[in-house]
Parts: sequence; structure tokens; C-alpha cells
Amino acid sequence: MNTIDHIGSAFLRRILRRMKEMGVSQTELAKRMKVSRPYVTKVLHRDVNFSFKTAARLADALKMDFFPELRPKEGSSVPDEGK
Repeated sequence: MNTIDHIGSAFLRRILRRMKEMGVSQTELAKRMKVSRPYVTKVLHRDVNFSFKTAARLADALKMDFFPELRPKEGSSVPDEGK
């Protein structure tokens, strides 16, 4: 499995875990994302490649961080861009 596949699989595992925690069905997720339920099913089963935009919409629909790994750790400073 290459790096991209690994990241995609990890992300989808987080999505499925969050859906379970929230009691959100694929139908409800599709409504929240304003897409069809069959499309959500394809994404969750990795039957279709999806974009960062779709990944962000999935995370937003479930009120979760898109990439929590990229968030600065508490107490660390983030340099300003352009300095």
C-alpha cells in the first residue's frame, strides 16, 4: 500500500468511527453533504477516488478536523508566513 492509499484508508477509518459515534447513517451523511447516498457509499467503500474538497466536506458534515495532525500542538508557536 502506498502512502496516499494509507492516508486515505486512515481518513476513512476516522470518518466511519465518527459516523458510528454520532449515529449518522450514510443517508444522513449524504444529506449533510448535499450529495447522493450512492456516492457516499462509493467513497466509504473506496470504489471511487475523491478529492480533498470531498474529504473536507465529509469532515465538515461530521464536525471533525480534516487533518488534526496538522494542527499546531498546544503551547507551540506557529511562525507567521512571510517572516
